[in-house]
Amino acid sequence: MTNIAYLLGYDGIAFNSMTRQFQPINKTASYLKKNRIHVNKILPAAQNRLARLCKNPPAYDVMPESNSVDDKDAARLALQTLEGMWRKLSIDKKRIFLYMWVQQCGHAWMKVSWDTQAGKLMPDLDDSGNAYEGDVRCDVISPFEIFPDPMAKTDDDILDSWLVMAKVRKLDYFKSHYPEKGHLVKEEDAWLLSAQYEQRINSLNTRGPSSSGLQESMKNSAIEMIKYEARSSKYPNGRMISCANGILLEDKELPCGEIPFRKFDDTVIGGKFYSETPVTHARPIQDQYNETVRRRAEWTRKLLAGKYKAARGSGLASEAMSDESGEIVYFDPVPGSPDGPEAVEVPMMPEWAYTEENNLNLMLNEIFGLSDVSKGILPSSSIPAIGMQLLTEQDDTRIGVITEQHEHAWAGIGSLILKYIEKYYVLPRKIKLAGPDMAYTVKEITGSQIRGNTDVRVIRGSTVPGSKTLKRQDIINAYGLGLLGAKDDPAVIMKVLDMIEFGDSSGIWEDVSLDNAQIKRGIDKLEAGVPVIPQEFDNHTAWLLKLNRVRKSDKWDSYPPQVQAMFLATMEQSLGTIVGQNTPPLMPGLGIGPLPPQMPQGGPMPPQGPLPMPGPMPQPMGPSQGPIPMHRGHPPQPKPMMPAQPNLAPVPGQGAPNAS
Repeated sequence: MTNIAYLLGYDGIAFNSMTRQFQPINKTASYLKKNRIHVNKILPAAQNRLARLCKNPPAYDVMPESNSVDDKDAARLALQTLEGMWRKLSIDKKRIFLYMWVQQCGHAWMKVSWDTQAGKLMPDLDDSGNAYEGDVRCDVISPFEIFPDPMAKTDDDILDSWLVMAKVRKLDYFKSHYPEKGHLVKEEDAWLLSAQYEQRINSLNTRGPSSSGLQESMKNSAIEMIKYEARSSKYPNGRMISCANGILLEDKELPCGEIPFRKFDDTVIGGKFYSETPVTHARPIQDQYNETVRRRAEWTRKLLAGKYKAARGSGLASEAMSDESGEIVYFDPVPGSPDGPEAVEVPMMPEWAYTEENNLNLMLNEIFGLSDVSKGILPSSSIPAIGMQLLTEQDDTRIGVITEQHEHAWAGIGSLILKYIEKYYVLPRKIKLAGPDMAYTVKEITGSQIRGNTDVRVIRGSTVPGSKTLKRQDIINAYGLGLLGAKDDPAVIMKVLDMIEFGDSSGIWEDVSLDNAQIKRGIDKLEAGVPVIPQEFDNHTAWLLKLNRVRKSDKWDSYPPQVQAMFLATMEQSLGTIVGQNTPPLMPGLGIGPLPPQMPQGGPMPPQGPLPMPGPMPQPMGPSQGPIPMHRGHPPQPKPMMPAQPNLAPVPGQGAPNAS
């Protein structure tokens, strides 16, 4: 609670759990004054750290259960399903609240469950009314709602033991989620201290949480308590027990056979279950910083207007002096002080008053792990690019310890989502995917299509907040050197734009995007057994490249022979069109290519041998023959006619020439 108060700007206080109020650290001093200057340094530092933690989402990958093609296809489908559920459940938005709880309390939880009240409205099977089809739910759980096994030291110990979740719910919630006994739950007070603390955060002030907001929030509400037990010999699939007001609501197995929670830590302490947060250790520095700023402001307020000294009995009134130009000051002359009041030289503020502020800033940034690089400040204008990369890497190394643990937790969240989908998606559900090249896919999936491929991993380092500017510059340098492919190839350019996160590059290379989308539709038809004939004006080079990639993939062996034959026929047709377009046009009506160069007049034969001479003129076309079709100068290559053997006389001094 004290950390939350400091984030809200209330410093110099501590929370008393006995009186449930905030008390000033100095007991003899009064509470915060309204005219006191205050600078909140913890909140912007926490915001900077929050931005770094949320910068990159986890990059998922699903590992197949075997080397079979079916399992590999199921793993790809599971990955697409996970990406679709990530957007559907708005997990990117929930990550903000999750990481803020992590910084406030040192840790937070995320829960995956099956919500029977989610999804589309559908008629009930037993004609008892309307029901929902249900869907997967992913929630951020605050540390105030979780009570783990006191013997646990790590989050893995919790998954092998038990935990209890206590949450304030409205009475309507119990009636809808527990139709058999939910109506027995009655309104109750917030008898749980952690529930009181959480409910009072909204009404937090300098005197402590307000009780009026708590009474209003607990109206028509009760505390739901659910105990999750890990698998054991007695309960092979685990157990979850739900109760409220002392009424047992449910006692059943865990839906997926494991506790559906994952813990996200801040700064882990060995042998300690509850992690530490930088906010706790930055509070004394925040107090000293505000004390320094307050005393400096008081100095300025007292001395900025200037000081005057005057002899006693001079009769100088306070209203005799103002800031008007050319004013007249009246005073009574006093013996020994004929000149009247004199201005006093104002002393300069000592340099250490400003130096102390800088030192406190450095200490607070050190606690939060914020350097000049992470704050966007260039340490030196002459630092080379390799130096900036080194500083950025060192800056990411410290927060990488935290993101490493988060990546393992996100992998568990992804695995739980797939397990719930595999169990509860009995009827077909739609997932929407938006890929590159204007590829928009809407698929219908069922849980059986997952085939147990729920082994999810997060690519290590994918959530580390690296410098995108340096990364983009490295990619552009590699592209300029030709390491990524031909620089004038639109496909390579689109790949580079995607790597540097340029945005929607499909509008820039619209023709290439349309080609890729057309080829994708053609591949889907071929896989379904529908023949595809590329047209003359299509991009046959792209067709051949994409189809050849399919031929080299592991999916090729799973296609029936007739589907493979259709793939090969389409590739042959595209290859033939490419060859025809790259062949020089033939002379109309002759069926021969360009004429050979002229033979030299007189003299000996050239050393390269005799050149072929045109034979007899071809016979005119009969009635059954038609003109050779010409398609934009790229006709199919006819069989060339063999020229007649020329009669060449032997050259004196040489043998008979070799007739070609």
